[in-house]
Amino acid sequence: MKTVILYPTKRYKTSRSRQVIVRRWDHQHAPNWFTGLNGLRFLAAALVVVMHIHNNMGISGLPQLPAFPVLFKGLYAVSFFFVLSGFLITWLLLQERERTGSNGIKKFYLRRVFRIWPLYFIAIAMGCLFYWYLAPALHLNFESGYPHGLALLLYAFFMANLMNSLYHVGGILHITWSIAVEEQFYLFWAPLVRSLHRRLPALIVTVTLLSLVLHVTNTLNVFNFSKGVQGFISTLQFHYMGFGAGCAWLLYKYESRLQNLAIFRKKSIQFFLLGLLGAFFFLYKRSMWGEIIVPLPLACLFGWLILNVAANPNRIISLDNKPLNYLGKISYGIYMYHMPVVYATAFLFQRTPLICAHPWLYFPAYFGTVFLVTCGIASASYFGLERPLLNYSKRFQ
Repeated sequence: MKTVILYPTKRYKTSRSRQVIVRRWDHQHAPNWFTGLNGLRFLAAALVVVMHIHNNMGISGLPQLPAFPVLFKGLYAVSFFFVLSGFLITWLLLQERERTGSNGIKKFYLRRVFRIWPLYFIAIAMGCLFYWYLAPALHLNFESGYPHGLALLLYAFFMANLMNSLYHVGGILHITWSIAVEEQFYLFWAPLVRSLHRRLPALIVTVTLLSLVLHVTNTLNVFNFSKGVQGFISTLQFHYMGFGAGCAWLLYKYESRLQNLAIFRKKSIQFFLLGLLGAFFFLYKRSMWGEIIVPLPLACLFGWLILNVAANPNRIISLDNKPLNYLGKISYGIYMYHMPVVYATAFLFQRTPLICAHPWLYFPAYFGTVFLVTCGIASASYFGLERPLLNYSKRFQ
């Protein structure tokens, strides 16, 4: 009989008759309910929505806000989602191994199916119906001259990022690229963690460095890739997920040591790092050399933010409140459903020129309409579809 001693509280007997002592998680340390992470989810989703509102205003011929840098940070918000995904997925795998002595790959993928697939395929269905049938019938100017059979094949196998790189598909379909990238990461990450769990730090470093090297060489177009291939490679941001995985491992193994680091213990340093993040989102303008330099420090800042909000008792900000927790719960729906609402809002305001003539009324009304309607749809989706499926998926946890 082998005994693994971690945090003594509760005993389990596995099928191999091994006795494993595991830690009993309180609300703060439960893997899906880290304090404040729901708030971060919503803020990231909101940046994506704001960027798409601003861009669509220009496409629709409607008045736009000045080109403030923060209005174009949706792609970096997606990068934050990648760090968060790597963190949470690796944390779940570590906890499962501690609890059971192994990682159930089949169960891992089933949980992802129940959480990710429904809204992904709903968005695909909405986009195909709109661009292929509704837009032509209404004589709307949306291109869909690509092979529909190829599109369905690529979307079905979570290659939306490749589809985006080859063709202009429209906003409703375009946003699915990030979901495809996450699924591609999950496809190899869970088996590798299971097989190489004793060398997890080396695995994390290897995946992160390889992805960073690929990103830099692709940005510089070292190998003279075609535009489609270059665009596809640019979506493979596994280095952000690797940073998230590294944060999960560090927190899991060295929680007390992390909390004693100056970046978590000293409030002056926390203010400075938050200021760096704020300066990036509000001041940084994208450039080629910036895209080479930015990923490494930005991933570190995102990782620090996640650890600070989730597990630092000395944090200077707390996002653990009811409104943000609620909005964070429905943030996946906000991300997946917002583009049809953006289109509908543009259609509405194009026919109300009187409102558009008054900026003090137009901009709050426009942004408010998109967010309120999107949150309403996302709430209905969460309580009517997502939460029932999540409850059903618990039998696999």
